Amino acid sequence: LAAIIVLDDNDDQTISAASARILGTVLGGLITFLVHTILSGWMGVLVSLVLMIPILQALGWQSALGTAGITCIMFLMIPSHVALNWNYVFNRALDTVVGCVVAILVGLLFWPRDSYRELNAADQRLRCALLSQLQHYNAWLQDQQQRPTPLNPAPLTTDLVRMEQLVGRERSGPRHRLLRRRQWEQRLRLWQLTQFHWISWERLLQSLPEQKAQQAELIRHTVEALQQQLAATPAPTPQRQSRSWQQLAEQQQLPLLPLLALAEELRPLHACLGGLNRLAPQ
Repeated sequence: LAAIIVLDDNDDQTISAASARILGTVLGGLITFLVHTILSGWMGVLVSLVLMIPILQALGWQSALGTAGITCIMFLMIPSHVALNWNYVFNRALDTVVGCVVAILVGLLFWPRDSYRELNAADQRLRCALLSQLQHYNAWLQDQQQRPTPLNPAPLTTDLVRMEQLVGRERSGPRHRLLRRRQWEQRLRLWQLTQFHWISWERLLQSLPEQKAQQAELIRHTVEALQQQLAATPAPTPQRQSRSWQQLAEQQQLPLLPLLALAEELRPLHACLGGLNRLAPQ
């Protein structure tokens, strides 16, 4: 019965349910046994439940309350507290532990853990998408291809949502130390910031006249710098160069405000891509 209740295709949920069932059975059996040496019947059940709730809350085992309560009610079926002995409590705890261990082993056999493989795959898809788009922009600015269309944000958002789900699951699971050691929470935050600044930067770049943007050396250098940040050795975030962008607007007759906005989006995007490069999975 324990194996059926706790079995899940998510190993972390199986372990969580198994822990709650084991703790609830042991603590519920212990408290009920001690109370039933003094009281019996429904009064003993009531006193046992009254004692269980604050104890479980104090220990942070609220998820075990259901199992502890069921254990207490099951003891009610024993007609006399004399028949309720330590052997019964031990056997009850033992069969629960065995059932939970079986459930965990079955989960590992049929649904092996792959959270970190999924995280690495999503991270790689995002990197490839941005790097490929930067290569297209670089080729366009060198007049080697047509102007690329902006990236569809839907696949990026899908990968980010999945990464957020996996990070949240691992954070509350038994392998949370591995999550911190591999810095997945920082990577997720960087990807979220990168997506925000990327969409804004790309829209601003698309708003510039095509021919004049292709002739702007400063824009070409910024695209090359972003590509370098993600694919090669990251560099420090550049300082603001408002004067250079103003000169570009005057020389190429480009709108000044979109250029300045493009420059402002460039700096955080440059920093985020560099951070992702430094935290790249090994």
